[in-house]
Amino acid sequence: MLRKFSAFLLCACLLLGCIGLGAWAADANEPTRVVRTPFGIHWYTGDDVPSEITVGGKSYTGTSAKFQGAWAHSAFDGDFNTDPGRGKPMRFIVTGDLQASDAAGFAYSAAVVEAAWDKFPDSDFYVTLGDFTNSSNNEQWDMYFEAFKNVNAKRTLVPIAGNHDGNFKWNWFRNMFALPEQPNLTNVTGVYYSFDYGDAHIAVLNTNDMYPMSMAQQNWFVNDMKASDAKWKLVFMHRAPYSAGNDANLPDNLIMRRVLIPLFDRAGVDLVMYGHDHQYVRTVPMYGDKPVDENSEWLAYVGYNYPPAGTVYILPGAAATKRYALRTNLLPAVKNAFAKNEEPGVPMFAGLSIDGGTLTYAAYTYDPATKAAAPYDSLTLTKTTFAGADPDFKPLPTDMLLTLPQQIMCLFTNVFNVIVIDYLFTLLPGMFG
Repeated sequence: MLRKFSAFLLCACLLLGCIGLGAWAADANEPTRVVRTPFGIHWYTGDDVPSEITVGGKSYTGTSAKFQGAWAHSAFDGDFNTDPGRGKPMRFIVTGDLQASDAAGFAYSAAVVEAAWDKFPDSDFYVTLGDFTNSSNNEQWDMYFEAFKNVNAKRTLVPIAGNHDGNFKWNWFRNMFALPEQPNLTNVTGVYYSFDYGDAHIAVLNTNDMYPMSMAQQNWFVNDMKASDAKWKLVFMHRAPYSAGNDANLPDNLIMRRVLIPLFDRAGVDLVMYGHDHQYVRTVPMYGDKPVDENSEWLAYVGYNYPPAGTVYILPGAAATKRYALRTNLLPAVKNAFAKNEEPGVPMFAGLSIDGGTLTYAAYTYDPATKAAAPYDSLTLTKTTFAGADPDFKPLPTDMLLTLPQQIMCLFTNVFNVIVIDYLFTLLPGMFG
């Protein structure tokens, strides 16, 4: 069980002296930057020492690689599997961007995450929706791991690559965490992966893999979701399909919307959570880039049972000091999606739980001055029927070379649609209307 493992991990870290200060300790053999993911443990040493760690009396052996003048170690093992199994309740925490450039900024974000754990102490893991640092260099990663050393020594992290972690910061993200990698070139900008936990299947996407998202990752995602028999299908990623933030109308975001929203519909995703735009967003259930209630006639025509559950999209605010004002010139589909879109002016976090056919979501604001958390928004989703794995589905190719022709076609099609439909016919007229 994950919580038991977390206790073992804390003991191991204390025994190994890995709660030290700075990236490269005075003793170059001393483990630093220690962090646990659902797949294993990652740590650094200054010297090339054996990749060995002892947890709960059992020794594990991993691998190491030199990165930025030090040695990055990862230990993966089947015994690291944390899934409690189908039918078991689960709870987890989600925070938006931590993005900071100095020690004070990282301490600010860490206090938000600590407050989330105080509010939801029985959570199984926590999710950070990208942008761990502002510039993704050794100095800032040192400050991140220093500020979060207490949380990461006791908790399991599900990390998502943000644009500040992967855009022209190649190979940094994959060298900070123990994560499985797909066999293609897009790993240089981030990592995408999936795992089961309780009644949920969780897919983590790499939205640095643009323009647009590679066909290899698109097909991997469809294959992954079609093979799952979990009751709930969740997606975590960084860029924001629905928001009114600074980046809502940028080309990469508009292209991503055209690529991913149809994939989420096809896969029957229940909930998508993301960061990037440093504000708060919750949508109504969406299908075909429209609120579910607006789809009834069309869905009946194409043979879908109405109403479909649809997908809810949530941006749970940022844990960082930086926040974005609300745009007014947006695509109509984005404006029509909002159930709530605000910037409360303080950092935020969210707690989620899944118990059988019920998913419960609760968002909180956090006041750094008073250290008080206050309820902000909530949502309960229920399901009585569940789609199993599709036994007739034939997996799509995920090889980068085999999918290159589709990739090129996807690129030109979506760039044309964004320039002509989104900009010329929609957004630009709105600027002068």
